[in-house]
Amino acid sequence: MAMKLRRRFAQSEMALLSQAMEVAEERVSDYFHLSGTSWRRHPYEVRTRAQLMPPEVSSQALAQVLKLRRPPLGREYRGKDFFRICLQDHNLLGVVRREGAAELLLPLLVYVLAHEMVHVVRFGRFQHLFEADEPERAREEALVHGLSREILRPVRLPHLERVLELYEAQTTLEPGRSWC
Repeated sequence: MAMKLRRRFAQSEMALLSQAMEVAEERVSDYFHLSGTSWRRHPYEVRTRAQLMPPEVSSQALAQVLKLRRPPLGREYRGKDFFRICLQDHNLLGVVRREGAAELLLPLLVYVLAHEMVHVVRFGRFQHLFEADEPERAREEALVHGLSREILRPVRLPHLERVLELYEAQTTLEPGRSWC
């Protein structure tokens, strides 16, 4: 069992991640009217399990967003905040394995990345505070799920609707135990 928890994306899964990132960022950009340069105001990076430090690994979430500060560069006097989307390969692959459907990985990655990018934009625009209490975080999760569903509605991707249904089933879990 411990070996499954350490499972990381293989090269073929990393290729799917690349595709998913393109779709998710394009859809989130369209929805929030962000140009390629607008993302500089909402800087983020995506890391997979192979790049995560132990405190960034979750046994339950499919992904999580961390707010970090990079040190000052050059003539800057202070560092800049950025967000890190920490994909939890082992949990994502666990969903695919549990559902017995390898074809779910791409739409699952698209959904999870779009969901986390929505958080990044909302945090960056101060539409929601990164530091919030548990009831407020639960409300934000429900809101972000709704936005993610709306953002992805035009995407014609096999099995995306099934992923959205799987996520809906997760909303019945107690706060703090849902996927994203």
